[in-house]
Amino acid sequence: MTFSTAPGYGFADAWQAVATAEPEYTWPLDPDVSRVLASYIGPGETVLDIAADEFATVAARAGAHVTVVDPSPGRLARVADDARRYDVTVETVQALWPHAALAHHDVVVSVGTLRRHHDLPAALRAMVLHADRLLLCVDEAGAPAPHEQVLAALLGTPVTRQAPRHLLIAGTLAELGLAADVRTVTAARGVTGSDEAELAARMAGRPLPGPLAARLLDLLAPMLSRTPAGHWQYRYPAQLGLVVCPV
Repeated sequence: MTFSTAPGYGFADAWQAVATAEPEYTWPLDPDVSRVLASYIGPGETVLDIAADEFATVAARAGAHVTVVDPSPGRLARVADDARRYDVTVETVQALWPHAALAHHDVVVSVGTLRRHHDLPAALRAMVLHADRLLLCVDEAGAPAPHEQVLAALLGTPVTRQAPRHLLIAGTLAELGLAADVRTVTAARGVTGSDEAELAARMAGRPLPGPLAARLLDLLAPMLSRTPAGHWQYRYPAQLGLVVCPV
């Protein structure tokens, strides 16, 4: 694989700026997103999943030969437990990507894990060099969630938008000379609180005055429900970006 060395448009610099400001991706992978990713993989293909997540078992159940690399023994243990539950085989490697010595795979998958790497071009080069057919990357599309929009309206403040990380990934691949398709997929996410005050605080990222919390929850009432344990739950759609790059 030969990568372009032509001057770029600053996608990697933009990535570096947001990589220092945003937390590590910790959301559980939505089953619908897992199924979208699995649709790009054929039975019998080899898959390298960079981070222990729910997709490894989904791909294995679809007939792929899956290897997961992750530095966390706890996360790898959860993947191994899921594989045993569904009676499939997933190989686990405890190591920090891209320093692990791994074989080539047909498809390399990253779900939110690129944000661990400030040097995005180097991380993408390593992924591409391990992929024989396809690179799949999922990350935030940058669209504000419904509760963020409602809270901003109530406070009279601008809506904060995250960087569209999937576009920065696609742009950096273009700077490396690789053309990628970009699409958005919808994931279901949730926030839970033992009572209304705690739920509103978790939605806002800080405690809210009682009247403001009540108004926020009232405006989002159609998206609220009770869990079997009696806790309050807020479920909302989140937009993720999917980058599909043939190699």
